[in-house]
Amino acid sequence: MQLLASELLPQPESTEAIFQRVYSAVARTGEAPPVRLHVRPYVATIGRLRLAQGVLELRLSEAMAAAPATVREALAWILVSRLFRSAPPAHWVRHYRQYMNRKDVRRVHQAVRAARSRKHISGPQGVVYDLAEIFRSLRDRYFGPLLPEPQLGWSRRPSRTLLGHFDHVHNAIVLSSWLDRPEVPRFVVEYVMYHEMLHMKHPVEHRRHRRSIHPPAFREEEKRFERLAEARSWLKTAR
Repeated sequence: MQLLASELLPQPESTEAIFQRVYSAVARTGEAPPVRLHVRPYVATIGRLRLAQGVLELRLSEAMAAAPATVREALAWILVSRLFRSAPPAHWVRHYRQYMNRKDVRRVHQAVRAARSRKHISGPQGVVYDLAEIFRSLRDRYFGPLLPEPQLGWSRRPSRTLLGHFDHVHNAIVLSSWLDRPEVPRFVVEYVMYHEMLHMKHPVEHRRHRRSIHPPAFREEEKRFERLAEARSWLKTAR
């Protein structure tokens, strides 16, 4: 009987087998529960793992399920360690981040987010403040006319911790509705908006496994805001 060349080569390890092997290593036992893999069209990349009725329920996005074996193993170490409330090995975390920071991987992930995710944009007019008017005033004072105006809106929930964010996939700046109150000074709202406008101008820098959300140029330009210290002091006291 003649064997095919493909039959002589070692077969790639399945995702289920990888997670079982890593589970045994983290749990320090020779046995691991069976793994039930669910591949879904998720936007998130990290995945979810939980132990339910003696079965490891693993949910992965299509992109992560098709990632190289070493990346899936890195993800296994991260998720299984999280299950045991322990820190995953640093080299596996670094390997996962290096893969996720690759230009081609980021490009695919951004395309998936743009196609599948929905973002609620309330519109710029709040109860007290008009974000469009504030954006244009700041643009005239600090940026010049070439900075394009994105979608602007207030968050559904009045968060005190996440005061604002710039979503580059949906080209939107969203500020916390907690800021849209009469007792919040205008210069504080302006500072949060200015910070997010800087994110438009200075995108996140990716260097191997590192992401620099506030690169040096960002930090330097943030100092130009006229009432920076006063705004930070007010927020520190108010929150």
